[in-house]
Order: sequence, then structure tokens, then C-alpha cells
Amino acid sequence: MPRRAVRGFTFVEMLVVIFVLSLMAALVVTNLDGVTARSELSRAGRDLGNKLLFLRDLAIVQGRELSLEIDIDNGRWREIDRPSVVEVPDEDDRAEQTFEAPWFEPSPDVTIEQLAFGKADVETGRTIEVTFTETGELFPSGFVVYLRHARLPPDDGLSVEVSGLTGIVAYHRGRVEAEEVREDHDF
Repeated sequence: MPRRAVRGFTFVEMLVVIFVLSLMAALVVTNLDGVTARSELSRAGRDLGNKLLFLRDLAIVQGRELSLEIDIDNGRWREIDRPSVVEVPDEDDRAEQTFEAPWFEPSPDVTIEQLAFGKADVETGRTIEVTFTETGELFPSGFVVYLRHARLPPDDGLSVEVSGLTGIVAYHRGRVEAEEVREDHDF
């Protein structure tokens, strides 16, 4: 009985295919790094914006002031809920009953580069507290937070803009200057 020839791939052909697939996978992973960085940046901006919108809505519904503390140096934020003077007259009791949510910290590569209340009033380091009144108005007036990702160019960040009167949040790729100017007596 004659033997049929076995057809298949040679070892060298298999190595070439594996090399080409490995090269393509390396290129895809390298290109995904920018996508991952951008999605981390976008997620951090959306988390900040959503927290601001939630606090505004909750302040209106509950008819009380609610605050967001933004730690620029450490790139994080948290909710602060202080009882009013009417609810708790004693200052020590009020401090004791103040609710401070855990800090929200986005990806370690995402940082808050600046928080601007106006063109000439830019904060680059410290902790800022913004408060929504019972009518949903933001105090101090509107601001822009500029978020950066370590793996993206410095001007390829995300600006989270918050309107002072309405508390509405807008997102912009790149830097956006704050248009509203606050007065010295706002703090």
C-alpha cells in the first residue's frame, strides 16, 4: 500500500507565523496604552463631574448646603456634609457630627494640575472646598478643574467646567480658561 504524503506546515513556517502574530500583538498593546490613559482621564473627569451634579441635586432636594473638598496636591476629592447652625447650634457638636466621605482617588497616573476660578485666580496646590447652597447655586462661583494623565502630553488633559449659578458641568478636551471671576471676599 502506498503511503500518502503528509501535508502540513514546516517548523520554519510556524516560527514565521508566531513572530508576525507577536509583532502585531506588541503594536496593538503599545497603541492601547494611549486609549487606556485617555479612558482613565475621562473616567476621573466624569467621576468628579457626577459627584458635583449629585451634590447639587441632593442640596436642592434636602434644602441644605453640601460641600465638595478638592485636594489639588493629592489629586482627590470627597463629600462634606456639615449640619447647619440651626440643626446643631453648638460648634463642637457640629464638628463632631460633620460627615466626611472617604477620599475618592482616581488612577495614580491622573492628577489635578490646577483649579481656576478666573483667569487670574488659579490654584495649583492646596485644598479647596466648594459648596452648593440649598438652591443649587455654587459658592464660590464657577470654576474649572484641569486633569492630566502622566502618559499623555501636558496639554492633552481634560477640563471639567462647573457653572456657578446653575452647577451644570461641562467637559472639554484640553485646557479651558475659567470665565467667571470671583471676588476676594468670596472666601
